[in-house]
Amino acid sequence: MLLLVYEFIFWLGFFGAFVQLLAYVLNLWGKLNATSLYYIGANAFGCCFTVYYAWITNDIPFLMLEITWGTAAFIKIFQKLNDKKSKKKI
Repeated sequence: MLLLVYEFIFWLGFFGAFVQLLAYVLNLWGKLNATSLYYIGANAFGCCFTVYYAWITNDIPFLMLEITWGTAAFIKIFQKLNDKKSKKKI
């Protein structure tokens, strides 16, 4: 049972990292703009999983990195959404 839990946590972390890396590769190939909500959202979404993985596995350096990236991504998402709302009011 415990092995199953560890394996599930591993795959959560793997999925989060995969989402982040896929967005990065698509950006490098010119398929996804780094300033788009899709790119930033993929990073924020992936960070949700990798932060959990780092927390459970007690990987503090990775946890700090992912919290920083995730926070920056969520801040940027909120900024972009607020910019869109303010442009609609004009």
